[in-house]
Amino acid sequence: MAAPSSNRERSALRLSLAVAGAVAGVAVVWGLAANSQVILFDGVYTLLGMSLTGLSIAAARVSRRPPSARYPFGLEAVVPLAVGAQGLALLGVIAYAALEAVRVLLAGGAEVAAAAVAGYGAFTAILSLAVHRWMRAADPTSDLLDAEAQSWWAGMLLSAVVLVGALLALGLRWAGLEGAERYVDPVLVLVASVILLPVPVGMIRDTAVEILEGTPAPGIMEPVARAVAEVQAELGPPDPILRVTKLGRKLYVEADFVVPDGVWDIAGEDRVRRAVDRRLAALPYDVWLNVGLTTDPELAR
Repeated sequence: MAAPSSNRERSALRLSLAVAGAVAGVAVVWGLAANSQVILFDGVYTLLGMSLTGLSIAAARVSRRPPSARYPFGLEAVVPLAVGAQGLALLGVIAYAALEAVRVLLAGGAEVAAAAVAGYGAFTAILSLAVHRWMRAADPTSDLLDAEAQSWWAGMLLSAVVLVGALLALGLRWAGLEGAERYVDPVLVLVASVILLPVPVGMIRDTAVEILEGTPAPGIMEPVARAVAEVQAELGPPDPILRVTKLGRKLYVEADFVVPDGVWDIAGEDRVRRAVDRRLAALPYDVWLNVGLTTDPELAR
């Protein structure tokens, strides 16, 4: 039977895919009708998000496969790889859109239907924020849903920029500055590109940290360190050399204690291991725990 968190993850990803499809279709039609580059950018961004959501669904399914002889530690690594692929793809779209906006600016700008653009911005900003919150609430421990939520947050920011820019264009038109109005749309694309840039950069950075077995975020490290400290207070082992890393839903914890010769035996080591394992069981991750007691400091390094 699939875990409840796994079911929630898949359901949320399917919802995201369905909403993204609807938004992308609306964006393309609306963008062509309003002659708006920034709305078309939003549509392309959303279409790309659809394909990446499909990748996330596949990654979620593959990562749930049990360990095998070929992959004895499982396939959790596909999760950060999928997140990294999302980041790279989004970065490419942003770079292309920014270059195209520069081209339009140099060509003298472009006329747009500002009122239609404002309506689109308001509609998609509200919808993107709602989906973002849904992704966050569905399963806070899922890296895939976190990446999906970041994408929808970026979409909300983009829509907000579209709305503000459209209102600015209407204001310029009302003030009789139609010439300046022509530059609003490409400038909006450049502003949106700058605002969206931290999202894919952050996704790529997080992927690199996990793939390179870096130390996880403080919110993950703190409960692990607290659990080990409680075991020290209860059973009396010395301060350990503690190593922690995260890969997808898998949390690797290694605690090596350098103990005095002749004081601890295997039964004592087992007690320490069980005590740590019991405290880490409440974490929303698949914990792979390794506890070692040694009298040789070199073996603990």
